[in-house]
Amino acid sequence: MIVVFINLKGGCAKSTSAVHLSRWLLNKNQSVALVDTDPLSTSSIWVKNLEQGIPQPQVFQLTNPQALSQELVKLGEQFNAVVVDGASGSTEIQQATLQVAHLGLIPAQPSILDLAATDQTLQTIRQTQGQRQSELKAFTFLVRVTPKSVLLEEAQEVLQSYPDIPLLSVKIPQRQVIADAMGQNKTLFDYQGDRNAKAMGRCYEKLFQEAGL
Repeated sequence: MIVVFINLKGGCAKSTSAVHLSRWLLNKNQSVALVDTDPLSTSSIWVKNLEQGIPQPQVFQLTNPQALSQELVKLGEQFNAVVVDGASGSTEIQQATLQVAHLGLIPAQPSILDLAATDQTLQTIRQTQGQRQSELKAFTFLVRVTPKSVLLEEAQEVLQSYPDIPLLSVKIPQRQVIADAMGQNKTLFDYQGDRNAKAMGRCYEKLFQEAGL
């Protein structure tokens, strides 16, 4: 399966989500390729710096949109799962990954800029679904949320207005432990005795399960 985290907006937790999905799938004894399409290489650096003993996916940096679809298909034949960290601001890479992806996951923060970028991404997904005439499932999900806030309520209302691309019910809260994980050379699944990290790890696990992974 090829899973892509995609949104033209930067800073909406695509890399965080991709790294955590890769780590979660490794815990399920799957072979995993993590494809970093972002020139900033956030997910590549994160995985490279993980503490010794933490299972790592095989990382591939692929930033050429002309060759990307073909390379993803090849990786899909070698690995149980291919997790793609989509590049921000690149419609070419977005289109190339969606051409071969089985599942698109669109993270969005509850902000006007994120929701505007998400709308553009959803339009591209619909176009791709029509062109491929095959199954490309897609879901949106909210990240860095503050419970019971006006922004959260407004964002939910907007994303729920797209019935063809459902909003997942699991939301990823705004928590410092998530922001700190990369600097600690861990994922949320690798903390020992940290209740906050374990709780946030369960949020991601529930998110991935709801998406059918």
